[in-house]
Amino acid sequence: MLVDVLLDGIPPEFVGEAVARARREKGRRAPIHMVHRWWSRRFSSVYRLILGSFLFRDVGKVEEALDDPKVMRERSSGKVFFEPFAGGGTGLAEAAFAGFSVFGFDVNPVAVVASRSSLFLVTRGLREGFVETAESVLREAQRMARRFWEFDGGLVSYIFVSRGRVPTWLSTSGGKRVLMCPRCHRIFRGGNVSRAVCPHCGEEFEVSNKAVASLPSSSPEIARGWRAFAVELRWKKDDVWYRKYVTVAESSELSRWLEKCAKKSSEVVEGLEEKLGSLSDVKEASRLRRANISRGAELFLPQQLASYVVYSKAVETIVKGEDERLLFVAAASESAKCCSLLAKWYSPLGECVPASGVKALWVPEYTAVTNPLASEGLRPLARGTLASALRAQVKADSYIHRIGGPSNVGGRVSVGDALESPFPEHVDLVVLDPPYGKIKSYASLSLPHYYALKIFGGLVHLDGINSLDDIEKRELSLESSQFLEKWGTIIRKLFAVTNNESRVVLMFNAVSKNLWLKVIEPFGLYGFYPVAIYWVLGEAPSGVTASRLRGMFLIVFKKGKVNGKIHVVYEEPLDVASSIVSLDPEMEARAFASLRDAVGKVYPRSV
Repeated sequence: MLVDVLLDGIPPEFVGEAVARARREKGRRAPIHMVHRWWSRRFSSVYRLILGSFLFRDVGKVEEALDDPKVMRERSSGKVFFEPFAGGGTGLAEAAFAGFSVFGFDVNPVAVVASRSSLFLVTRGLREGFVETAESVLREAQRMARRFWEFDGGLVSYIFVSRGRVPTWLSTSGGKRVLMCPRCHRIFRGGNVSRAVCPHCGEEFEVSNKAVASLPSSSPEIARGWRAFAVELRWKKDDVWYRKYVTVAESSELSRWLEKCAKKSSEVVEGLEEKLGSLSDVKEASRLRRANISRGAELFLPQQLASYVVYSKAVETIVKGEDERLLFVAAASESAKCCSLLAKWYSPLGECVPASGVKALWVPEYTAVTNPLASEGLRPLARGTLASALRAQVKADSYIHRIGGPSNVGGRVSVGDALESPFPEHVDLVVLDPPYGKIKSYASLSLPHYYALKIFGGLVHLDGINSLDDIEKRELSLESSQFLEKWGTIIRKLFAVTNNESRVVLMFNAVSKNLWLKVIEPFGLYGFYPVAIYWVLGEAPSGVTASRLRGMFLIVFKKGKVNGKIHVVYEEPLDVASSIVSLDPEMEARAFASLRDAVGKVYPRSV
């Protein structure tokens, strides 16, 4: 098929081929998209399909672009890609690598930090000596924080804390379960059994990773409402790192050490609680307040806050240049997903489950507090540390060089409201991926990241670090009575900066015809017409995702009336996707039917 823009008429079998490539990303994204966590990340193969089919007329070149996006650079030179809802920057990074000049906005400063860090790596890359600088920063921070994280000659990688009860299955190490007796609170290793007998006191008990046992009476309160009952220690011998677990019931010295460290670290962060302020009144904050968390500082253990403070001082002293400092600040924000009291502890894996996933703001009854500085150089000794985040940047940089980067194109992403911020003077390709679905507030999900960033406000220019309350109010919500007015303003602004050769791609899905109408009607009002509709995979499904929809529609709009029917591709990619993820065909069909009805109402005789 030869058309002026293949994006207007991609063959069904090739859309299926692009969806099939998402299999590679189902479990783990490309390294460039792992630099900073964001929610609802789209598959890079979907963006490459859009970018390549906008630039090339034949399928063969687009197929090449799916695997080798740098082949797009000759055709993309001078063209502008724009995302008014940039999110974590997947689209911006892919477009920049493909050679487009890119522009983006997001009202959430956490999203902008994530986007800027990825964009920096794609367009410029790490300077020579970055690893040595990163290791120097961590060494200096570890030196300043050593007294908070060293006990009995070992490095404390996790502190186990609880607001009430505790599990009997504490962790997993070396393929063995680490069990804690509910009677004597001593630790031993056990097998894969549902009940165990303590070798120390003879107590028989249920093995459970749920909170089923009482806290040891000697557990000190080390933060408001949180009592510490055990630690994981790491120590090195003959170049091998070993671990062991100690409870306060086994060691009175541990109890005294925990109390002393809580006091000392609180002195280091004195004044920080006032700087972070009261907890923002975002939609999910009520869950935190029910757990007696009312201030930003209370999302972290004092030792964690102290670690971030000394890390920020090390960055300020050692790292020169605002652009490179941004990468270190982004690492702190990324680490907050595990290095906060909202992270959950998952005993079967022996590691933390990141905070701030969908519906993850329920404060756990017990968890393991991660040491942000637990590492040897860039080798993490706990999950989700600062070293983990910095190492992810190094891996992303290696990946970018391996596939032909950096691209050296222009790129900018700003904290801004698409309603108020000036758009680029001219745009060739727009992707609109507005917030929708079960996620009611990205500001809520950003809580630990946002407060981690506030610690670093003086290091880089982070415009928009104001109030999560304000950010949430500015988020575009389908439930808002002002949605049509705001959405219409954005479409009208896009009409002013595009021409007949430009394309606008809407990423959206909904079961409700009324929701589809709300989103599509302004396109018709301001002179955009749909030329193609494609079903593709949306974000990778997970156990915490509330939505049953796994698909997403790409609706391609252009200026000026279109003769003939809209090019629709649905069944072929859906069949391919069903072999990759678990789908609800009836739910996907309902969404497709609602879309067709809505398009037919706005654009009669088009479908």
